[in-house]
Amino acid sequence: VDEVCAVITAKPAPVLFLDTCTILDVLRAPCRESIAVEEISAAMTLIRMNGLPTPGVWLVTNETVHGEWTANLDTVKTELERESKKIERLRSRLVDAVDIVYGRAHEVGHRIEHLELSEHLENLSRRLLSVSQKVKIVDSHSLNAMNRVRKYMAPAGRGKQEAKDCEIFEAFLDVGRTLRSRGFADSISFVTANTDDYGKPTEPKNPLEAELLAINARYIGSLSWALSVVEGRG
Repeated sequence: VDEVCAVITAKPAPVLFLDTCTILDVLRAPCRESIAVEEISAAMTLIRMNGLPTPGVWLVTNETVHGEWTANLDTVKTELERESKKIERLRSRLVDAVDIVYGRAHEVGHRIEHLELSEHLENLSRRLLSVSQKVKIVDSHSLNAMNRVRKYMAPAGRGKQEAKDCEIFEAFLDVGRTLRSRGFADSISFVTANTDDYGKPTEPKNPLEAELLAINARYIGSLSWALSVVEGRG
């Protein structure tokens, strides 16, 4: 945490701490109606801003996020490829029906599998992860995470331990506290689409509210929303 915060305070810019599902949503966006395809362009823009000589944003994750991303990548990629094939089969049937109705053959156009979309989005998601500052797991993060589990504090709850998510959030809190203690004045945000465990960021009494308020931070539900915050639009 100290090393990451030293890098950030040397060239201050808004901080986005990315949860695993947010990074994987880049792959899910084309086939899940609940995820905007703008997540893809937002990821590309944030990567570019993060890499500037004078950064426009600092992207941050921790070792737990890296492990979860690796463990879930194949499943998420398979979902995209499966849904793409399903769409192609439906489109082929529709074109065949049109051919019958109009009595002539129509151009099908590009087949999605030939565009290697899953490969491109996997690379983009991997890039988003790799350019982020990586916080090491330390004992205090793990101990505090278990304390959250015992007290049923979000993202944990009754009947769901969510120990890894708790460890990720404790790493975020540690980064936030350390930055504020060093006089960091820019915005600090935790970015996750996991509303099932963290609650909705727009609800009046979000379970994270007090902890976020203590470090003057906010909870954001998507990369596109995060980009608007960084650019001063959200």
